[in-house]
Amino acid sequence: MKQWILGALLLPFALSAQKMSEQTIKSDIKKVKLFLTAGEMTHETPIKMAKGRNKLIFSGISAYADPASIQFSATGVYRIVSISTEIDFLAAEQFNPRIKVLKDSLEQLKDRHQGNLDMIGAYNAESAVMNMNRELGGKGNSFTIAQLKEAGEYYRTRTLEINRQLSKLNKEQQLINDQIADTRYQLTELNYNENQRSNQVIILVDCNDMYMADAVLKYQVSDCGWAASYDLSATDLNQPITLKYKAQVYNNTGNEWKDVQLTLSTSDPRLSAAHPTMTTWYLDYSSQVAQQQNYYQPKIAQYDYRVQAENEINLANQRAYDNYMLDNNEAVNQKYARNSMEWTAISSGKNPRSNPVQIKQIEVSELTAEFLITNPFSCPSDSRPYTVEIKEMSIPATFTHVSIPKLDQGAFLIANIVGWQDLDLIPGPTNVYFGGNYVGVSEINTRNVSDTLALSFGRDTKIQVARKLKTEMSTQRVSGNTRKDSYAYDIVIRNNRNVAVKVDVYDQIPVSRNSEISISVDEIGNGKKDDATGEVKWEVTIQPGETVNLQIAYSVKYPKNAKVQMKTFRTISCPSF
Repeated sequence: MKQWILGALLLPFALSAQKMSEQTIKSDIKKVKLFLTAGEMTHETPIKMAKGRNKLIFSGISAYADPASIQFSATGVYRIVSISTEIDFLAAEQFNPRIKVLKDSLEQLKDRHQGNLDMIGAYNAESAVMNMNRELGGKGNSFTIAQLKEAGEYYRTRTLEINRQLSKLNKEQQLINDQIADTRYQLTELNYNENQRSNQVIILVDCNDMYMADAVLKYQVSDCGWAASYDLSATDLNQPITLKYKAQVYNNTGNEWKDVQLTLSTSDPRLSAAHPTMTTWYLDYSSQVAQQQNYYQPKIAQYDYRVQAENEINLANQRAYDNYMLDNNEAVNQKYARNSMEWTAISSGKNPRSNPVQIKQIEVSELTAEFLITNPFSCPSDSRPYTVEIKEMSIPATFTHVSIPKLDQGAFLIANIVGWQDLDLIPGPTNVYFGGNYVGVSEINTRNVSDTLALSFGRDTKIQVARKLKTEMSTQRVSGNTRKDSYAYDIVIRNNRNVAVKVDVYDQIPVSRNSEISISVDEIGNGKKDDATGEVKWEVTIQPGETVNLQIAYSVKYPKNAKVQMKTFRTISCPSF
């Protein structure tokens, strides 16, 4: 009975002493779902599950992975006991074989360095002994001339040989010192790079049977994202425009993406799982009010884990610096000793995170858009932008021209697109081409756009615009205490295209802010004037080869002794000698 009780008491200890099956898993990223400023990484790999408890260590994970976002799934029957993360401070050498090669080279250089020091010491000792025995003619010593001559030649020859060897060794020692310094910096840099993916995801899983499972690991990581860019081209005014939707993708996670399945998304992974709370949705004529109000305000998840990740990466980098930049030899330490200036220089110069990607704020539709890139995508972890083509679209558009000859005597071609909401566009820069020629850079901005999106194609050189002062009708008269200045302008527009064009022409009448200054409109033809701003707009259709003349004239009355600035100026740059 006592034996049975003792066995029952020892049974839990025996079960707990069973060996846990542990395996380290190195798997590449297979899928990347890239948000604008973050990404979801997916690893897919087969795993051999053992009966009982399994400790699965996924290594080479980005240090900036969000621990709260980690998801693990596998085929078969299992039970997840726990999921945790930790930094592996010894991971760098495992992932980059060049580190091992450089470490061996560093040891060989140190051996050569010490060997040269030994040789230099031996030559210096020999030279010291020779210097002690140079007094040949001491007490009780008598040498013949031949012996003195022979001894002098020996000392001269040997001293010359020793000095040459010392010069050679010192020169070689300088080269070795430079190679040691370069190797130390390379090792430090490589460790800095590899420390970006020194994270480990540790999963404890219990299984009732041994079997092969297809495992999937997912997690979200910052320091990656994409921005929209476009190529906009048109061949003629009566042809559809071609819009190439592209993305500038960057990766600074520490993990290289090799032939991954890439999906671009406009959703925000930072949104919390809690449902949003609606606030009152105000509408007004003012676009500013509409911009400031939003019908719901999402709650943003906290990024506290990034502070810890930064601290752990800094600690790993500090260890790498200590291992490779410092030495047991105090003399070497004096040359390579860490100080704040040197640490800052190495950290900013070698750490890839020292030049982070600048983030800007844009406004996108509340409906999430996702784009699956059909071809496998590869991208190194270097923060540089890499172009991905999302799709190419042929879009029907109507063309108009806009001209403001007072500011620029040119006509700007505008493509008006109806139904642009179905294109899933987000704000971004646009390279513009017309008729096979590069026009310049424009901007697609979907903010505050109604049912028609206007895209600029730059200046149309085939539409000529000129604005000239009519001197015979522009006068300056003084009557009593009042001065009256009259101005009249001709606006000439010629269509050199073989099709009719619509041109919106803008000019302005000044607006008075002083009761002593009165302004009268003398001529605007069929133009429409905005009394609040003074803007005058003409909408004209010009046939092929036709020239249209528009007139604008106004008069300004004010006290004759007052100074009224009637001309406007613009600021430009010029050489200064």
